[in-house]
Amino acid sequence: MSIIAETNEKEVLQKLRAQLDAGQKAAGHVEQMLAESRNLLLAYSRKTVNIHYENLSDMIVEAAKSSEVLTEKMRRLVLEMTLDKRKYERYKSDVVLIHGIKLKYQDEILCISLPVLIPHRKAEYTDYIYRPLYTAFQHWCMQQAENNQVIPEYKNCTVCFFHLYDKNLPLYRVRDHDNMEEKHVLDVIANFFLTSDSGYYTSTYHETRMEEKDRTVIYLIPAEVFPSWLQEKREQTISNFL
Repeated sequence: MSIIAETNEKEVLQKLRAQLDAGQKAAGHVEQMLAESRNLLLAYSRKTVNIHYENLSDMIVEAAKSSEVLTEKMRRLVLEMTLDKRKYERYKSDVVLIHGIKLKYQDEILCISLPVLIPHRKAEYTDYIYRPLYTAFQHWCMQQAENNQVIPEYKNCTVCFFHLYDKNLPLYRVRDHDNMEEKHVLDVIANFFLTSDSGYYTSTYHETRMEEKDRTVIYLIPAEVFPSWLQEKREQTISNFL
């Protein structure tokens, strides 16, 4: 028996065709942006024209945004076309691995490692981090439940953000902490691990360090142990306590 009812098969196929066309158009735009970025990089390296590093950076950011739009279109297409629940669950597991999001729970402290920086609070497109983060939390909690392991829930908690910047890139990339878009990240965290993200229950702490590559490490720590924990961790490198 066909999975698409005969009465609406034509409409469904037209919709899928339109989605594929939109995806192909987005992919073409990404390819064009990357080609222009390569040209800027070549001109920058040869110093043939007056191009600043920031111009190249802006072009890469635009290419990345276009790529994320393409990714979102493909995610929706996968969701609509993948009727086998097991295949879709495997897909979500693969997404977590692809994005490199890691969680570790030990001694009542939850560590979340992201291979990217938290976006600027005025950024137009931020789903590239929040959607994979939600999927990673969901997948981790399911695994914890299946293995009869603890899924922490914090009532009085400090959420500690370590913003780690690539030390080989220009220093002006480092942003003020109040320019970080922490709210959406906290919203996702609260959905899984916090009693409430109200200021009465949850405090936040931010620290910036220079390391080998860009990434963000977030800790959820019981409020009463945070001061001693922070003192201890300041004497270590981030790599030593992931």
